[in-house]
Amino acid sequence: MVNTEEKWHELRNKYITASEAAVLIGHNPYSSPGKLKQESGFVGNAYTFIGQVLEPVVVDITNRILLSNFRLYETDNDGKVFYTKGLLGATPDATDGTMLLECKSTKPDTYLKYKAEPPLQYLVQLQVQLYCTDIKEGYLAILSTDLSQTSQTINWPIVIYKVKRNDKLCAIIQTEAARFFNDKDKTYRVSSSIKKQTGTLLHLCHEKIYESVAKDEPQSKHCLKELRALMQTIK
Repeated sequence: MVNTEEKWHELRNKYITASEAAVLIGHNPYSSPGKLKQESGFVGNAYTFIGQVLEPVVVDITNRILLSNFRLYETDNDGKVFYTKGLLGATPDATDGTMLLECKSTKPDTYLKYKAEPPLQYLVQLQVQLYCTDIKEGYLAILSTDLSQTSQTINWPIVIYKVKRNDKLCAIIQTEAARFFNDKDKTYRVSSSIKKQTGTLLHLCHEKIYESVAKDEPQSKHCLKELRALMQTIK
């Protein structure tokens, strides 16, 4: 447990964190090894702010659906936990004492995509969290930011995946972390064979256990777009 945000960031810089690990095995399309551990000055944006605001909402909805008792890790004095194993480190979102819960939120159109298949970088993040905490299983819950309702019966716009820790995958990430930190010439490149191997392992480690549509309108627009594409192929 660290007491301040500054100390938490200092500690994170000494490890490959759960949110960074996907970069080393080629499963984060938004970053690259060359950008890791560089001073970016990034302090968050609208997306990260909304994500933090909705974290307790995701926990509450997940508990309602699964009849579970997950609680956020962060304490009343803003302390943060940081688990480490080898060169990897992680700050999980929530736990019920035996499993972890990773909380995500996203805009409605992206939710429809993630409802079909979770992004690999999210799965890597949870895998590293499970590895660092020595916990075998966890849940990845992804909530749409469109929480409007069309009837008096609540329809939670959320998809929940159950994820089992894959020790072979985590060992590969640990090895790649060592290769990254030992790369004094800054020439680290993601191995295509590692990307392919870990991609296969990630697809095998999760199963969808709950899903709901975000809203009729985005779903209808999505289906209409697919129908138009299909009509074009028929012509």
